[in-house]
Amino acid sequence: MLDKKLIIGVYDDGDNLLHSVEKLRKRGVEILDCFTPYPIHNLDKALGIKRSNLTVGAFLCGFTGFCLGLLLQFYTMTSHLHTFKSWPMIIGGKPQNYMMIPSMVPVTFECTILFTAFGIGILFFIRAKMIHGKIPDILDPRQTDDRMLLVVTPDQLGEVSRSEFDSIITSAGAIEIREHNPEHSNDNQH
Repeated sequence: MLDKKLIIGVYDDGDNLLHSVEKLRKRGVEILDCFTPYPIHNLDKALGIKRSNLTVGAFLCGFTGFCLGLLLQFYTMTSHLHTFKSWPMIIGGKPQNYMMIPSMVPVTFECTILFTAFGIGILFFIRAKMIHGKIPDILDPRQTDDRMLLVVTPDQLGEVSRSEFDSIITSAGAIEIREHNPEHSNDNQH
């Protein structure tokens, strides 16, 4: 993102940011992203962000853990393959057939939870592009502290002129408007 020319609106109130997003979207402006140090309710809906498919990933990871947990227990408790050095375990006189499934519930449950927890964590970091060694796109150091940023590229303004854009976000509560130009190291402030 830092390699594009950007227009950045800085806010100190989440409600003002939300109102700006709603006003700009009604005027046909496509917003690149918003950065906030804490969640702002309904901002994702105002930006038009769809629901994440991370829940599908969590289900698949949990189902994998469930299947592998059962497979591990069936293999260790019923396998008679001496070539792999595995012998059936006779614990407490439990039968070595499919009647032992109730005794497998705790381990299967724990494997399901383990795979879901680690899987969703890994999927989240991959989806959010928070891979180790990646330099984060920090447009303003205050975005992680007490300021909110609305980021737009000049070609996303559509029918709205730059002066109209500035007046819309200023009237909605922006405390600062800046331009980020990758060719210049300093940002211009209005």
